[in-house]
Amino acid sequence: MESREQNKAFGDVIHTESGQWISIIQIQMKKAGKSLYGSGALTNPDMVRNMVYPVLGAADREKFAVISLDIKLYPIAFEVTAIGGINHCAIDIPNLFKHAILSNAAHILCIHNHPSGDPSPSKEDLLVTMRMKQAGNLLGISLVDHIIIAGDSYYSFKEQGKLEWNREGEAA
Repeated sequence: MESREQNKAFGDVIHTESGQWISIIQIQMKKAGKSLYGSGALTNPDMVRNMVYPVLGAADREKFAVISLDIKLYPIAFEVTAIGGINHCAIDIPNLFKHAILSNAAHILCIHNHPSGDPSPSKEDLLVTMRMKQAGNLLGISLVDHIIIAGDSYYSFKEQGKLEWNREGEAA
């Protein structure tokens, strides 16, 4: 009986039969604000580059961002998920997809910058892209493209044939 009263008093922990306290977790997504990106679906890498350039284009270090998309490729939310150094950014795949899951996304677009000015993907960029695709396949959230921006140029894994994505003839 005392355990039940304690549970009510604490509200966020439960006392188990074994005598251990466990936390009760509640996740809630809160919109930080809205920004006008334009109109329409994100259907090509240049549109994506133009959308994220104000955030990633002039950065002095690598930043990795995710755009969550609805079923028609309209952006739902944008989040910078990692900030690294001048030539590396550690990507946490579960954290990346947490954003998409909480946004009820059907698809994601991943973007990061190369401050060096060369958009060519590194070996690590290729590996993380394949890991993101595999994780998305398991979760039912497809990776539409991974785009590297560097100055006025970009590298699209989809355009270069390194990432297949096809949904009834729509380009992205």
